[in-house]
Amino acid sequence: MIAACDLSLSWKAVLSVSAILTCAIAYAWWPTLSWAERAWRLEPDYSHGYLILPLACVLLWLRKDTFPGLRERCEPVGLLLIALSIAMRIAGRMLYMDFLDGYSLIPLVAGLVWFLFGLPALKWATPAIVFLILLVPLPYRFETGLSWELQGVATGLSTTFLRVLGLPAISEGHTIWVGENQLMVAEACSGMRIFVGMIALAAFWAATVKRCWADRLVLLAAAIPLALLVNAVRITVTGVLYGWFPAGSARQIIHDWSGYLMIPLAAAMLWGLKAYWEKLYRPLEVQTAGEALKRAGDPITKVGHS
Repeated sequence: MIAACDLSLSWKAVLSVSAILTCAIAYAWWPTLSWAERAWRLEPDYSHGYLILPLACVLLWLRKDTFPGLRERCEPVGLLLIALSIAMRIAGRMLYMDFLDGYSLIPLVAGLVWFLFGLPALKWATPAIVFLILLVPLPYRFETGLSWELQGVATGLSTTFLRVLGLPAISEGHTIWVGENQLMVAEACSGMRIFVGMIALAAFWAATVKRCWADRLVLLAAAIPLALLVNAVRITVTGVLYGWFPAGSARQIIHDWSGYLMIPLAAAMLWGLKAYWEKLYRPLEVQTAGEALKRAGDPITKVGHS
């Protein structure tokens, strides 16, 4: 009875400290959080940001059975990560690097978990904490360069697919000519949104599946070519339909709906790959001799009785 009371009090103490620290962090990092939320709201490439925190909580919930429990005392070593986070935030403000300011949230959360719950709890929460990286928009220069490269890949793949379908497709820069129809692969059509979204979805699934690290890396690596393929298929279908419907209003509908449908298509393809890989490489079952005999009906015992 006393142990239960002590445990209840310790949980209350930890929850109270956590609530106070959460309020303090929200106040101190509010400009950073507002900057990230503005990107989620205004930039379609980062609209998935609203889902990252709930999904991180889902990851923790799915791993609740392996939670190592509370420590008897706080671990001051966690303050080193908190100090690193503060240094990153100061550097981000001084150098006008919003992304560095945003990434400072990761060591901050990790340091708090380490300080309050201990190193075993930090290891337990690492998948969810690392997943929070997807909250932060990419650095502008990196995003611009990546988008430019994705435009080029999308243009090349789509031109090849159109030619395979028997259409006279020629690419000039980021423009595809299909007969007399001009198809512009603009920055908005680079596939950046599906690229980032697929990586986020693959990271979530990789963290939830009970597989080895090699299988999880395969799932993460597969998200990149699948995102490129889905975007190229979208542009190819758009190019084909543009030839059938030359009217401006019809083309706008085709453009919009092809963008809507590529998201569930990409998710379905990634899920199909995940299911196929799990079926192809099933984990080995390790059994003791006693378990094997029990599953077989213990034939030795039966023979002895007979």
